[in-house]
Amino acid sequence: MSDLNKLLVVKGVIAALHFSDDGSLAESVGELDRTHANLLAAMCYANGRIMHQGGDILMALSGTGGWPPHGWMMMGGKLSVCAVADVVCIVSNDEVSFNAVFRALAELTHPAAYPPG
Repeated sequence: MSDLNKLLVVKGVIAALHFSDDGSLAESVGELDRTHANLLAAMCYANGRIMHQGGDILMALSGTGGWPPHGWMMMGGKLSVCAVADVVCIVSNDEVSFNAVFRALAELTHPAAYPPG
């Protein structure tokens, strides 16, 4: 997933990471030390699992499909975390377009759905 650097060109993105299926850090770029990148990878993996469980509950309650989460965000006062699949960005709220970040994350994680050109 060496394309993580593509996320750093999106205005407001200060760091990005990719985590493995077990929640361990696979790769990180930007302004994030290794210890914090490892902690963020584990947190994002766990949060993604919780989001999927919530989707399963909504499907059971509604009796319909269509609830699988594709991404999520956790907004803080100055910084936020945005995630799609197993790729995460830390962004500066004052500088970022959340639409641009989620578009870039979706293009990176689901390239067939976003062909170039």
